[in-house]
Amino acid sequence: MPTAQIRNRIRRKVFQIFDIIGAVNDGCPLVKLGPILWTILCLGLLGSPARAQDRGDVFESKIRPILISRCGSCHGDKTQMGGKQLTSKEGMHRAGVVVPGNPDGSALIQAVRYSGKTKMPPAGKLTEAEIGALERWVASGAAWPDAAAGVPQTAAGRHWAFQPVKSPVVPAVQHTDWPRSDIDRFILAKLEEKGITPVRDADKYSLLRRVTLDLTGLLPAQSEVQQFYKDSSSDAFSKVVDRLLASPAFGDRWGRHWLDITYYADTTGYGRRIPLPEAWRYRDYVIESFNQDKPYDQFLREQIAGPKGGPEGKKDQSAIAATGFLVLGPWSWGAYDRAQTLLDAADLQVDLVGRSMLGLTLGCARCHDHKFDPIPNKEYYGLIGIFLSTKTLSLNRFGDGGINMVRLPETTEVAKRYAQEMEAYDKRLAEAEAAEKIYAKDREEVQKQITALKANPTSAQNESTLKAAQDQLAEVKKKSEYAGDKQILEFVRYLKPRLPNVYAAEDLDQPQDTRIASRGDAHQLGEFAPRGFLSAINYEKPPEIEPDSSGRRELADWIANEKNPLTARVYVNRLWHFLFGDGIVATTENFGARGDAPTHPELLDYLATRLIANQWSTKKTIREIVLSRVYQLASATDPKAGELDADNKLLWRANRRRMEVETIRDTMLQVAGNLDASRGGPSLPLTAQNVHTIAPFFLEDDTVIEDPIKNRRTVYQPVMRNSQMAPVDILNLFDFKDPDQVIGTRIPTVVPTQTLYLLNSPFVKEEARLLAARLLKDASLDDKGRVSELMLIALNRPATERDVQQARQFIAAAMKKAPAENALETAWARYCHAILVSSEFLYRR
Repeated sequence: MPTAQIRNRIRRKVFQIFDIIGAVNDGCPLVKLGPILWTILCLGLLGSPARAQDRGDVFESKIRPILISRCGSCHGDKTQMGGKQLTSKEGMHRAGVVVPGNPDGSALIQAVRYSGKTKMPPAGKLTEAEIGALERWVASGAAWPDAAAGVPQTAAGRHWAFQPVKSPVVPAVQHTDWPRSDIDRFILAKLEEKGITPVRDADKYSLLRRVTLDLTGLLPAQSEVQQFYKDSSSDAFSKVVDRLLASPAFGDRWGRHWLDITYYADTTGYGRRIPLPEAWRYRDYVIESFNQDKPYDQFLREQIAGPKGGPEGKKDQSAIAATGFLVLGPWSWGAYDRAQTLLDAADLQVDLVGRSMLGLTLGCARCHDHKFDPIPNKEYYGLIGIFLSTKTLSLNRFGDGGINMVRLPETTEVAKRYAQEMEAYDKRLAEAEAAEKIYAKDREEVQKQITALKANPTSAQNESTLKAAQDQLAEVKKKSEYAGDKQILEFVRYLKPRLPNVYAAEDLDQPQDTRIASRGDAHQLGEFAPRGFLSAINYEKPPEIEPDSSGRRELADWIANEKNPLTARVYVNRLWHFLFGDGIVATTENFGARGDAPTHPELLDYLATRLIANQWSTKKTIREIVLSRVYQLASATDPKAGELDADNKLLWRANRRRMEVETIRDTMLQVAGNLDASRGGPSLPLTAQNVHTIAPFFLEDDTVIEDPIKNRRTVYQPVMRNSQMAPVDILNLFDFKDPDQVIGTRIPTVVPTQTLYLLNSPFVKEEARLLAARLLKDASLDDKGRVSELMLIALNRPATERDVQQARQFIAAAMKKAPAENALETAWARYCHAILVSSEFLYRR
């Protein structure tokens, strides 16, 4: 059996163990894991590899083009220098230059890094982006998919995803008293076919916690728990749902879901963290769009084409930031090859639009016709032409520059604030320039003194004087705030105020069709490919692209059309995925031949038609789903159902799953009373301490997040490429989305470093201390009262007698080991820490 299958089986079994532990141990958060489970955790067997089809898509769009265009001339089909052929699976295997899972031990990686004796390709080093792609490919196992039998180019009409969305007939069911909605009838009909009975409904405490986490990413307040439990009216739950949908926290939660399927980050570049000070405007646009329940078709149109023209469009200033969707990416900086950089950027844009909006891996057609889906290479370049006719990067002939910026409309208030900022800036600049002149003169004088001393014959006294002069020079440099690359004058100039701008896409002055780039090489051009759309998605005559237009607006209209068979299906599948843990189509960003088939195809079409009927309303769609009975089932186990449907694909129970890392961090801050509710605005810490002032300026690895930001929700923390900042290092360990990738489904891992982090992290310990202080603040509470308070705050349920007994035993034992002067505070902090790292706190059930 292949290793991947073994690992997946182990993962399923362990998560079943977690479910059993949770079911047996409800009310007992301090459960001890058995030795076998701990052994599995410590061996790291639960680390989850990416889906096989995802690795294949990355190979076709990123790896194969590099091997063919940069290695193929010397190690290809015709020429094999050194007897090595690197453009086929068999040739790579024979060459022995790749050690799957070990980039540092692979000769191929050493060669392209120029870190050993062999440096390849000899004509010039690969770009950082290309090297990084090869490193990630080898680290993930160096998968080389076979040229498998996919869907023939003529078979578009036969694949389910390209068929028109139909309004399905709601199925009849035997147990007519069970469904509460049509959604339930679709689910129950499948269960009855298999002879499976759904488990019981979730209790009110679990249901409230579940829906609050799902819709807002936060826990219900203590008062909300008590109020919902006491409300016995028939619409008690629907009132909760309506309140949560109206909460600003809804946009924070669901906006972050959308950002997962974009390249959004607050920096760009592959190697350095080059700041994007205005990137937050796109993030805030996304969040506010969800809070306003902006129609999904409009949401898509704005991100591809920007706001509508005319008076109405100009009023919607927030929508000007919408095309940040296209321009905020991991662009290669200083690559020196302008044509290739622009082509690579357009490739990422096409792939982004395909995966996020259409559920298609369009990037796989860059070098040849798509091997699995009916997407010809020529049609791919028809889409490329749209984005090559769009301003994304402002590059000079050396490849340097920045992301295209658009000036926001000015108001009197903005102009006044800008004038005040410029006045303060001019004053600070003058002070910095004056200080620099003084210290420049001092440095010059001291340097002359050092030079003169060095010229004299060596003596003990001269050495002492020389050392004193060198110390004086170092002090002068320090006083002048000049230390290596930390040039304060340069930093002051870097922060010169600007009128409000936004990173956005614009049409080129002279849009034009492009030519097919052989193997994705911008310098090997073939026939012209007229700008256009995909013939596989053939629902009506596609819109005509005007010669003076990039085609983005026509592309937006073509995608956001209610007759497009993919758009609504892909979106409602994402909504379902975030509410149930798995999509009706498990491969949320791949509806093609290599993606998974839908478990409930009729339900998928039903939800798509409902989305369109409700004017593309996200909130109405979510409301209908969470008010269904299937959403409100318990996460209890059933041995018989488990035998028939071990993976719960038919949804006979709720899926128990760990909270996303953002929710873990946010809820820890929340229960400790330490969560800053401030929303929106800049988050990058652009300070002299953090910014490296050598062009292009970049953020240091030890960058510190500013105090006004650090306790905000995670969605408002700065997002870095490569690795997140130390103050939010929890993101690096718990499967935070890689901003260089389009991630429709985060694959959860369970590895030892996560447990070690939870047990030892200063962040977790501090939140536990604050939570304990919150409990001890009320002198009227005894131990039982504090435990009751804690359970409602952190676990959203009443305390049981078992909780109280465990807490008393734990506190008594901890106090004996703690310093006498603060034994009570220390013991309660340790107990709160145990609650925060318990499975009952960390898992949504």
